[in-house]
Amino acid sequence: MPQVIGPRDTVGDIYYKMYTEEARGNAPHQAPWVNRQRARTHDGLYQAYVVGEVNTRAANHQIVQEWCTMVKERADWEKYRERLVRQVKDYEKAKAALAEEKAKFESDKKSEEWGREGLRGKLRAAEDLLAKERAEWKKICEKTINVCMPHALKSQILMLKLLN
Repeated sequence: MPQVIGPRDTVGDIYYKMYTEEARGNAPHQAPWVNRQRARTHDGLYQAYVVGEVNTRAANHQIVQEWCTMVKERADWEKYRERLVRQVKDYEKAKAALAEEKAKFESDKKSEEWGREGLRGKLRAAEDLLAKERAEWKKICEKTINVCMPHALKSQILMLKLLN
């Protein structure tokens, strides 16, 4: 059963699709490109050799150039990676410092609020004590006025209190 030859088949593909043991018979096997090479002149063979060598050298040169570029890109990538790792470490340090500062700020804020509340409590206690002492002082003054002062003086003091 012959195989179909496609438009992209090379000379070798065509040869091996068409080759069969029956078609060969007793003839020794030779690929068609060998016959084609034998048909060339010495200058043609030399030209084919030179073209093949040039193509090989160009391919090798391209491989070396790409390898050099790859090495440079790898070095650049390593530097970038190191810089990125350094930046991540700096970020983590800054983040920890910020959390510490925030905690200290909250602590200071609470202590300030508590200090303020404590001072307000002390102020209220002092005002209450002062109010009690004034009330006691007024009582003592009234007793003193009632006991020690003559009636005319008492009336004048009472009149002054009423006017104020």
